Amino acid sequence: MTLLALGTLVALLLAGPALAAEVVRMGDLPAISNAGLYVAMEKGYFGDKSITVETERFASGAKMTPALATGQLDVAIGTPAASLFNAIASGMEFRIVADKGQVRPGFSFSPVIVRRDLVDGGRVKRVRDLKGLKLASGAKGIHLDYFLAKMLEHDGLSYDAVEIVTLAYPDAIRALASKAVDAVIAPEPWGVRAEEQKVGVRLFLTEQTPEIATFQAAVIMYSGKFIKDRPKVAREFLQAYAKGVRYYLERGPKNDEIATILSKHTSVPPETIKASIPFYIEPDVKPRVQDLATLQDWFHQMGWVKQKVPIDRVVDLSFLQ
Repeated sequence: MTLLALGTLVALLLAGPALAAEVVRMGDLPAISNAGLYVAMEKGYFGDKSITVETERFASGAKMTPALATGQLDVAIGTPAASLFNAIASGMEFRIVADKGQVRPGFSFSPVIVRRDLVDGGRVKRVRDLKGLKLASGAKGIHLDYFLAKMLEHDGLSYDAVEIVTLAYPDAIRALASKAVDAVIAPEPWGVRAEEQKVGVRLFLTEQTPEIATFQAAVIMYSGKFIKDRPKVAREFLQAYAKGVRYYLERGPKNDEIATILSKHTSVPPETIKASIPFYIEPDVKPRVQDLATLQDWFHQMGWVKQKVPIDRVVDLSFLQ
């Protein structure tokens, strides 16, 4: 073997491990607020870190929890729900590590959508007019329950002043059309879709209620196994994600490229994405930990969380450093 050939072989052997991509398994629940992740995937930011993201779609965030706890998934996305706190209390190992979406003034992307005929006819003008009506939500024990409770309280009603029914969001919009429900609380783009179909109006926004005008709504979680076994990859994953977030923030959801990327991953038409109320996300993707503690307290008060856990068992921000 010539010296040149030998040198090339040695170089390839040395470079091989560095070139091998790390596979990160991520549970995907298609949503507009996944913009930073989808942009990072499409723009090659994960690839720049030698990370290959393998996604698996789930019907809900709650269904990801067992796979995350066992390490079948490295990363999960979703909302801080009662089931998350209960899972951690039961000994499951995973942590919230980053922000994926917040509501802020101008970013009320989880509106209460009221049936159009009730708005046009003057039956519902303010939150207190929802008393005794039937309202749909995507699941029990999620952050939207807290949002709804605070909206109702702000206008003098208790949480049980309305009848809550659980429906998948597409079914909830159909229920508005058939008048089976009177209102829906849901993330975008469901408010836009209700208005496109002329069956509902995005009437009440989180920014109209001081306690939830600014609040954490969606998060990224890591499995305990991922945190323990591959801390370098876990840190680089968030670096690539944060770069995707910044790209999204520079352009915004009405940008053609951004809307196209989101449409590819969510199957929501670009025009609907552009018409949606946008979500807010911190450029440094740091979640509002105080809001997560507030949610756990409220879920405990409602009896949905039996045993509270210290917030440092819920959140790990070390991978953002």
